[in-house]
Amino acid sequence: MAHVSQSLFRGLTRTWWLIGLLLVALTWWAEQRDWLFDNTLYDRLLTSMTTPASDDILIVTVDERSLEALGRWPWPRSLHADLVDGLTRAGASAVLFDIVFTEPARQPEQDQRLARAIGEHGHVFLPAIHVRRGERTDDASRLLPVEPLRDAANGIGHIDVRADIDGAVRSIRLREDGVPQLTLQLYRDLVAQGITTPSDATRRLLSDDRRDLEVRIPYHGSTYHYPRVSYVDVLQGRLPGSLLEGRTVMIGTTAKGLGDHHPTPFGGANGGMPGIEILANLLDGLLQGDLIRDLPGWVASLLSLLPLLIFMALVRLFQFRYMAKLALAVAGSVLLGAWGLLAMGWWWPPAVGLLSVIGAYVLISWRCQASALHWFQQEIERLESEPSMIPTPTRKQTPEWGLILHKHLRALDSGITRIRNSRRFITDALDSLPIATMVVDVNGRIILSSAMAKLLLQRCRVDETDTIHELLNTMVQEHQGSAPPGRQGLDAFDGALYKDASEHYYHLKISPLVTAVDAFKVAWLIGFVDVTSERQAEVQRSKLMRFLSHDLKAPQSNILALTQLQGTPSRLSEEELLSQVAQQAHKTLSLTESFMQLTQIEFGALDKEFLLLSDVILEAIDQAWPAARQHSIHLDYDPRDECPMEGERTYLLRAVFNLLDNAIKYSPAETRVTIEARETTSGISLSIRDQGVGIPQRDMPHVFDSYRRSSGASLAAGHGLGLSMVKLVVEQHAGTIICESREHVGTRFLLTLPRAHCFDDEIDLG
Repeated sequence: MAHVSQSLFRGLTRTWWLIGLLLVALTWWAEQRDWLFDNTLYDRLLTSMTTPASDDILIVTVDERSLEALGRWPWPRSLHADLVDGLTRAGASAVLFDIVFTEPARQPEQDQRLARAIGEHGHVFLPAIHVRRGERTDDASRLLPVEPLRDAANGIGHIDVRADIDGAVRSIRLREDGVPQLTLQLYRDLVAQGITTPSDATRRLLSDDRRDLEVRIPYHGSTYHYPRVSYVDVLQGRLPGSLLEGRTVMIGTTAKGLGDHHPTPFGGANGGMPGIEILANLLDGLLQGDLIRDLPGWVASLLSLLPLLIFMALVRLFQFRYMAKLALAVAGSVLLGAWGLLAMGWWWPPAVGLLSVIGAYVLISWRCQASALHWFQQEIERLESEPSMIPTPTRKQTPEWGLILHKHLRALDSGITRIRNSRRFITDALDSLPIATMVVDVNGRIILSSAMAKLLLQRCRVDETDTIHELLNTMVQEHQGSAPPGRQGLDAFDGALYKDASEHYYHLKISPLVTAVDAFKVAWLIGFVDVTSERQAEVQRSKLMRFLSHDLKAPQSNILALTQLQGTPSRLSEEELLSQVAQQAHKTLSLTESFMQLTQIEFGALDKEFLLLSDVILEAIDQAWPAARQHSIHLDYDPRDECPMEGERTYLLRAVFNLLDNAIKYSPAETRVTIEARETTSGISLSIRDQGVGIPQRDMPHVFDSYRRSSGASLAAGHGLGLSMVKLVVEQHAGTIICESREHVGTRFLLTLPRAHCFDDEIDLG
């Protein structure tokens, strides 16, 4: 797999180089052209940076109210002369007309009158226009103001505007074929008057002697952003002189249907922005020094290449990861950079840079997916050529459909189905194993479990996502395995014997799982071999050996000693000898019978039937009555409840009799043995209480062990099998038994047995 990964990475690296070289050439070529998206983005950025209008600029508008008061347009030039005279008296610093005076007045004295007013003010600027006569841009003539006005004006400049491909006016030429723009002429006069001081950026513009010097208009707000007054109000002296004093007055038309209106970055609401307000924005930009210029073409091209180169370098650095996040980060940086340059007075169109980054992301992603699909196809074909782990029927050939991508997807689906079936086959095979088997990783976390192992986990209350160590912590280790001392980790548990809470014994077999290619240990295979039956057989064999070597050996040795005694002077009489031999033989038979019954109860199946425990108790009392009579023991029993249940009558009778017999043996004369049997909601409760010698506390933990007799039981002989048999009988009937005892006070055995289900149903039915 490492070789495959390196091969894919080398292929992607070659693709990365080819895509990078292609996009570098395309980006350099595309940056030399105008794109509509750049204009849209420029408008969004520009309109987010609105600034307050300059207080030094005042627009006098020829609006609807002025037309209504002064009559239809055009007005006599004497009205304009009166307006200029009023501005002169008010102390306006400069006056700019956005009104064309290219034709003589019908009355020559009108032109003379306006010329005198212009000359008296001394800082009035008039516009000139270009008129194109054909398709060629150089086939144009310049129309100047009439001669008297031209000679009287302080300066003349063009007022032409150029719309972009979407119709909006964003740029203006400060020089058109060497003719200065009218606003530039006005600004130079303001500098000459000392009213304003040019900034470094504006000073560089003034010193630029290019014939076609173009800048972007720094719009400071939407339409009607600058303060304006009506023409008729200024003409008739309705405004205070302080409003006009020291201000630059710009006169133009704003009435609908009169004059020029153009769409701007702020939109085309109300028919667009009047030309006089466009000139006001340009003058404000000259005054504040925030005119916007386009970066030189070669600089813009380099800046457009920079995002592409950064993105390609980051893709290679991060080895084709996080490409979407990298593309978003670089694109955001491009927009932020364009906004920052615009705030500094430079415009860099970022559309090409953004598109180059997006194109690189799309192309590289496409080639990554294509390479991955090609590799998948090769691997699936190789998988199909290998023999299947499980036999599969021959599939019917279906007609091909769709594109190559769909063909690859169908092949991928087939390969995934085959892998899924193989995994299911392995899982089913694991579940079919006759022993509890688990697969764990190198840290011991359980990965797979067979059906038997899941039962073991459930029985030990361990989750399937836990570790093997947590499972082993719920068990008791009987002895350590035979692993060499040098082994570490799970190797050390190989061969160990564990016992769970349900008394099941497991022999651990641990083997490492190693990869076939790199011989690298990836997991462990752990088997829990259930050796409970072997363990029980071993315990039973130990019991049998102890029985044969100790309990049966003692009476046989006594018989042998009696026979040897007959050859000595202390020989017994024949009658006494036979009595002693018979007594030892009966003892041997009693031991054998008790041991056989204990073994049969422990390993045999009980033949249960419906019975009344009260009848069993009465029969056991009948059997024990002679011994109780002989020892002057009173047996108290009140058969109030019948206590129906399902069980083996013979074994239950033997268990109850053993408890009564023990109570009689270990009780002094003239005492009582009390038997109580009651039906409860949880089952049947049987209590047998005596007033005997009791059991010492040190012997209580072993009272039910085989071949163990209480150290305080010196009043009677026994074999230590009675209580073991009683406990086995109770457990075989799904019951419990507990012992409570105090020395010289008495002992109480409490048995709890389940009731018969059929009897419960009869009671419920009423």
